[in-house]
Amino acid sequence: MEDRQIPTGTVVVGIDGSPSSDQALTWAADEAALERRVLVVAHAAPPPSATGRAWLASVGVTQHQILQQLRDESRALLDRAQDQAVAAHPGLEVDQAIRLTDPREALLELAQYAHLVVVGSRGLGPVRSLLLGSVSLALAKHSTAPVVVTRHLDQPRSPGGVLVAVSHDGTDRRALEFAFEVADARELPLTALHCFWDMNKVSQGAVDVPDDEPGLDEERARLRDAVRHLEERYPDVPVHLQLTRGFVDARLVVASERADLIVVGHQPKPLLNEIVYGSVAPEIVEHSQCSVAVVTQPGPMP
Repeated sequence: MEDRQIPTGTVVVGIDGSPSSDQALTWAADEAALERRVLVVAHAAPPPSATGRAWLASVGVTQHQILQQLRDESRALLDRAQDQAVAAHPGLEVDQAIRLTDPREALLELAQYAHLVVVGSRGLGPVRSLLLGSVSLALAKHSTAPVVVTRHLDQPRSPGGVLVAVSHDGTDRRALEFAFEVADARELPLTALHCFWDMNKVSQGAVDVPDDEPGLDEERARLRDAVRHLEERYPDVPVHLQLTRGFVDARLVVASERADLIVVGHQPKPLLNEIVYGSVAPEIVEHSQCSVAVVTQPGPMP
């Protein structure tokens, strides 16, 4: 269980006993059952620092005792999560993974073998995330597998469904495939949204684009071409094409108020570019009003 490689193609969910991880467990178990995949419930427990170990040693607690207690507590936590998942989905195959390390490091390691990684959002806010680091943000930026960051919805969304951002910048292919897979498995409608910049219209407040607005045939055709092959592969998924104007992160945050899941593509950038130019995916993870899936598109570093 500890340091053992997990099976490939699994759905991994990070568990820490919080309400947000319970929500992530529910989403991940549903997805694993729908896709007939193994669910891996994972927990990471960092050992005490050198100072902490020294203090514990001074009162007679050995390193072995510390690690054994961490393992026992982790196993009990994962046993409860496994029971919960199987109760909801009898017959679901569930594996466990315990890592005695930083949760970000653990989940990024597990992501190398996973089909999908799911975590809950605690809503720390930008300042705490900047100072303390965020598991969800670390995964969004660096995971090799798609990452879903779940958020609790107080009430069903209307029209709801899956909304996938189409950027036409080379990060769309895997994001579109993932969005259609989820929409098909969960029997949800899908909206493919493309945001573009039009200074005159944006300055007039005309950010929303009606479906019948003239002069945008080329943009609509390009968006249609981006999803055409997936519409043929998933004929039961209702698809709506949507254009909008403005800054893509701001428009997606607004759209998140009406969606169940937003899917965005992401291509890792060198650290300097990330600092100077920012990245849409972490912004959406931080501020979205619904669950977010970040799907990394491998490619050459710019």
